[in-house]
Amino acid sequence: MTIAQQKKEENIIEYVLYLWQMQDLVRAANFDLTGIRAFLTTGDHSHIDLEAELTWFGGLIKAMQLAKAEKKGHIPETDELLVELNYLHHTLIDLVKDKEYTEAFNSAKESIDDFLKRSGNEHMNPIEAAMTGMYGWLVLRLQKKEVSPETLGAMKHFQGFLALLAVNYKKMRSGNLNYSLN
Repeated sequence: MTIAQQKKEENIIEYVLYLWQMQDLVRAANFDLTGIRAFLTTGDHSHIDLEAELTWFGGLIKAMQLAKAEKKGHIPETDELLVELNYLHHTLIDLVKDKEYTEAFNSAKESIDDFLKRSGNEHMNPIEAAMTGMYGWLVLRLQKKEVSPETLGAMKHFQGFLALLAVNYKKMRSGNLNYSLN
């Protein structure tokens, strides 16, 4: 099983963030599997099936090229998952009225609105906004850059409701999400 397959099964939010990160890795490697192989054979990657990973990366490269996402953007799968997650988000809030999820989202809403205003991407839905914020934070952490206390606070809120969304997504995909109205 590839890292991507494992993440997709375990946590859809981590999977989407991983896809974004791997798309950036593919771009940094100039769409060259030799560079990706070098990355996968350095550090602690002893637990992976190298050939399965390279096959997966080959598929990702093709998908990015088909989507014309060589410079920026995402493969259609990530966009489709964001739409699906946004539908689930609205289902949990508006139809199911899931109290725990709604409270977690409401505690993050101000930070999401602030992120949208600061980024100038006010057309993003709240799920995409929180995920984009999380990805930016991940990149800053990888670059070992300092993050303001306000940003850390926002990320805690984003993590809280996105974790609940991931749990509910897994329940939904397995047919175990309770849609009874509260």
